[in-house]
Amino acid sequence: MLALCALATAIAALVAGGPLDGMPHVSDEIVYTLQARLFAAGARLGPAADNASMMLYPFWETAPASFGIFPPGWPALLAAGERIGLGWLVNPLVAGALPWLTWLLAREASPRSAVLAAALAALSPGVWILAASRMSHTSVLAATLAVAVVVARGRDGRLAWLGAGLAAAYVVTARPYDALIVAGPLLALGLLRAPDAASRLPLVVLPGLGAALVLWDNAALTGSALTFPVEPWFDRWVADLGRPPGCNGLGFGADRGCAPTEGGFGHTPAKALSIGVSSLARLDRLLLGLHGGLVAALVGAWALRRPALLLGLALPVGAYALYWSPGLAYGARFYHLAYVVLPVLAAAGLHRLLGRWAWAVALGLPLATCPPILGDLSRDFWCVDGSLKAQLSELGIEAGVLFLDAGGERTLGWPALGVEALTCDPMLEAGDAFAWMDPSATTGGLQPRYALSDPARTRAYLDAHHPGAEAWVVEHDIAGDRRRISAVNPDGTRRVIWTEPAD
Repeated sequence: MLALCALATAIAALVAGGPLDGMPHVSDEIVYTLQARLFAAGARLGPAADNASMMLYPFWETAPASFGIFPPGWPALLAAGERIGLGWLVNPLVAGALPWLTWLLAREASPRSAVLAAALAALSPGVWILAASRMSHTSVLAATLAVAVVVARGRDGRLAWLGAGLAAAYVVTARPYDALIVAGPLLALGLLRAPDAASRLPLVVLPGLGAALVLWDNAALTGSALTFPVEPWFDRWVADLGRPPGCNGLGFGADRGCAPTEGGFGHTPAKALSIGVSSLARLDRLLLGLHGGLVAALVGAWALRRPALLLGLALPVGAYALYWSPGLAYGARFYHLAYVVLPVLAAAGLHRLLGRWAWAVALGLPLATCPPILGDLSRDFWCVDGSLKAQLSELGIEAGVLFLDAGGERTLGWPALGVEALTCDPMLEAGDAFAWMDPSATTGGLQPRYALSDPARTRAYLDAHHPGAEAWVVEHDIAGDRRRISAVNPDGTRRVIWTEPAD
């Protein structure tokens, strides 16, 4: 089992440090990383932007202070890695617990398939793709699995029940909605199965304290304990599109949805069905590497005579039908909590269908299907890669104001991950620079800002906010994906120092 745990960590770490360049890519994980750096510096809030319009970025507030709009649990955990410059390694280390926890859970339902289930938890592309990222889903899956193991066993000592309460509290602080839809039912079952009152107490008190922390954080950031920071941020972000307040809320209606989906605004049951089918298709493919993983899981539920385990899949699918966003990045991430039960069910199903050949399929398919997935992750995933950082390092540019002057658009797709097309615009491409920013100060190190329109304004901004600092401009032709880097002269004009060669 230790070998599988080490394998899970090694795969995720190799992908994180290789194809993903050791950096966050999706806007969510870039903001998680920035928030983690604030926590690592001992702060929840950073200073206000010196010019808010020059630092616009999805999910990042710039005034009257700077902060990420997501709940604090995952950024606080990620901060441990950011403190020592190894944020990219946090999720891979957490992923190392998944095979062991899956094995413990599978022993309660299907002892014969327990080791195979643990192997799937280590090798499933759907697991290691997210474990290589800086998204919150891997840590929430591990914590929820820990709760599920203690509840399923129902015979452990009080220390284990205390651990389950702590794990559930973490889920509350990291992804409150996931806590409500999956961890909440598990806790309710745990209250019935716990051997005594002392074991039940942490299942109530610790998640309650986690909820109190989230409510306090909400109140500190928005003025209302019941208003998550993401809500007013979205309301302001889409105001120019004519979207009504509350567009990010759950449910159906023309007022739901902060971006067009399925050809237009609004969220309907028909859209939810279409988005759900697409998400299930991604989940199905990434479970084993080829389509058919969910079929194996259904067979496993039938073979084990435990159809109730399918609730582990049904709960996230049903709950996220109420949310307008398709959640395309990194596979079927909104359904990731289904991995509490999917490896257990799929392993039992493979044994039932294939007998002694189950191991060959469980090991062979994920390995055989790795190349296209790794290729997708290597191709400017979500319009971000590490080439800008590498070029700046080669030029010796490590401090100063970094003006971003991008223009144009390009369309990228990552078909192995179920994303056929995404438009890369200047704001998404800015992640190349914002991913490395230190948000705890507005001076020192590299300070990315969107470029100003003329030399006089550039000079005035530098004199007002960064006197004496060096300044650089990164011009990016997004359509051709070519860059040019210039130094800013004393009069605000540009002097080209590097041009990306043509292919």
